[in-house]
Amino acid sequence: MEPRAIASILEKIARSSLSVTAYFQRYKVPFGRSQYFQYKARLAANGLEGLVDGRSQGNHRTLTTDAQAFIRGVHEADSTLSLRQIADRLESSLGIGVDPATVSRHLRAAGLKIQWPRPAEAQTIISSCGGFEIIGALALHLGWARHTAEAMVEERERFRRTVAYRRERVWCDREGRNAEGQFTKAYNRRADIRAQRFASVEDKRKHKNYSRMGLFQSSEFVLQRKCLGVLALPLITLNGWSRSANNPLGNALEQFCGYNYQHHTLDKFLRELKYLGISEWLLREQVSFWRQHWSEFDTLGLPFLCYYVDGNTKPLWSQKRVKQNKVTMLGRVMGCLEQVFVHDAFGHPVYLETYAGKAPLGEHILGLFEKIEAALEGPGPALKVRRVIVMDAASNGVATLRAFAQQEKYHYITALDDNQWNPRKVMEEGRAKRYYYGEATLRECRLELEDSREKGYLVEVRAVRIDWDYGKRTVLITSLPREAVGASLVVKAYFDRWPCEELQFRSMKSFACLNRVAGYGKKKLPDERVRATQEQLQHQITGLRQRLKVPLKQIADQEEQVASAIEKERRIRFRGKVVEGQRTLQDAARTELNALSRGIAASRRQIKAIESQWGKPLRRLRRYEKEWLRLQGKDHVYRIDVELDQIVGFFRIALVNIASWFLSECCAKHPMSLARFLHAILLMPAEIRLTKDVRRVLFKRNLKDPQMMALLEPALTRLTGLNIRDLDDRTIEFGLQ
Repeated sequence: MEPRAIASILEKIARSSLSVTAYFQRYKVPFGRSQYFQYKARLAANGLEGLVDGRSQGNHRTLTTDAQAFIRGVHEADSTLSLRQIADRLESSLGIGVDPATVSRHLRAAGLKIQWPRPAEAQTIISSCGGFEIIGALALHLGWARHTAEAMVEERERFRRTVAYRRERVWCDREGRNAEGQFTKAYNRRADIRAQRFASVEDKRKHKNYSRMGLFQSSEFVLQRKCLGVLALPLITLNGWSRSANNPLGNALEQFCGYNYQHHTLDKFLRELKYLGISEWLLREQVSFWRQHWSEFDTLGLPFLCYYVDGNTKPLWSQKRVKQNKVTMLGRVMGCLEQVFVHDAFGHPVYLETYAGKAPLGEHILGLFEKIEAALEGPGPALKVRRVIVMDAASNGVATLRAFAQQEKYHYITALDDNQWNPRKVMEEGRAKRYYYGEATLRECRLELEDSREKGYLVEVRAVRIDWDYGKRTVLITSLPREAVGASLVVKAYFDRWPCEELQFRSMKSFACLNRVAGYGKKKLPDERVRATQEQLQHQITGLRQRLKVPLKQIADQEEQVASAIEKERRIRFRGKVVEGQRTLQDAARTELNALSRGIAASRRQIKAIESQWGKPLRRLRRYEKEWLRLQGKDHVYRIDVELDQIVGFFRIALVNIASWFLSECCAKHPMSLARFLHAILLMPAEIRLTKDVRRVLFKRNLKDPQMMALLEPALTRLTGLNIRDLDDRTIEFGLQ
């Protein structure tokens, strides 16, 4: 009841002529006789406030009026404080200890709102190489991670329908495993496993149980994360100087791809892709992908579209006999893998193929372009544009020129070596003209070249002779018609190769570790060429021995006499001793020794006389025998698998293109080498702040390089403006501290 109502009832009872007991018996009162006397005493002592029902505020109240005011004041000053923090402040200020629930009840009773659920505090992570976040963000923004994972899923589903997958093994080979099915050391010690350790992937596929591979059980999301992890391998291994991703720098994978993968996990992922045989599919798919992100038809002022073809020879250190070629970076002929790269007009790598030993360039270049022709054309009707392939002098064989002459879609520009230029081959020579883009004099020519493989077959080609003002001469040959493309444009297209492709390609090798072999298996194959040479040498040796039967018999007799005399001479010398530099012998022994020496000299003179009489046939026989002995044990050669190397090459090309896209689109095409980009930006430390919706990357400003920081700050602003979202659907923001 309200205090005023209680006071009114007390006043009525006091004014009544009835006693208190009689009043309560006659009238209905909302409280009892004893309560009446309590209310009367409290009213007399405290007035109306004494009649207030204290039970509504709880029994044994801890919060005083001052404590309640303190709680309201702290909450209104900072509404982000938690209930526990408010209770702690109350205890530290007023000495009143209460539970967070008590604080919550008082704030609700006071009509104050409490934010729930509480906002999670930002998780702060310090990364020693925060620049990797740029590569990871662009891989997601450009759709590379999703595109690659989708291509893998598509090829995986296609493989499920093949006979190799349907004939999978249903039994489990448990030899060398423990009770839980895990591999042990005994498995690697098995003779059959050790024999197949470096076997060819073609042989391993025959006994592979594909259904148990993790690749066939991974979701597209997991494939995206693993693709990002493999993409970062050249960065976290410092361009291949470290052989493992388990080093301290490898912990950057946790932020780069969302999971801190162990090295063996990424290694197993690549090996499973190798068994799937997916390299060619990935390389072809990337051509159309990157074509969408580069302005292909901006031809730098040329009336045609240029593609540059270049090779990269990687040394292969193996004790086995493998196919060899000259490795320019080491200056020696040795086992190697050679990669053929196709670059667009701006030097961006478009496609690659890897070969064991020497790559079949020349006439095979057109076959290379036929594989990616559909991706280069793009959707819609074919565009009528001249496509020119610029090659170095190693691909200027007549067989290559004949292959280009048999089609009209592609033209070529290449150079002649100095030893290939001969004024006698010139059929026609035009007037001298100055080079529009440099200091040189140009002359249009028509050359006549002979096919070295088919004697007498002649090919006429257009040539441009360049006489530089500093005295050097260069000769270019091309299939472009003279009426359509002038000599200056031909020369410009060829020499633009150095700033547009060669310099960038050299930087790519160090940035993306293109010079390193990823891993390989070997398959032993008969070397038919060596076997044919051995058979030919054996036939020639047999014929010469039959022809030289008499002189060979005479030489053998003389050599037998020499050998016998040398043995007797050795026994005589053994009997004597050397005293003060002189051999002491008896007179008879010395006489016999001198006679043996004269006999040996006479036999050797007789051998030389026979050899002079039969000089050329004998020398030819010795040469054939020496070559035959050299080829013994070389009738087999090991072919190196290139599947894994091409898969890793696919990821390395992607890394180069993503870095080039950032420099082109975010850095306003500021000239910067990839090596400079790696050391000045990608290896910058950063602080990563993670909340539920935002991933903020704050780079630590490098005060020693203000010019680079001035370039980086607007680039990060442009990058933030792309509204990139990570794999956890958080918005990625970039900034400089």
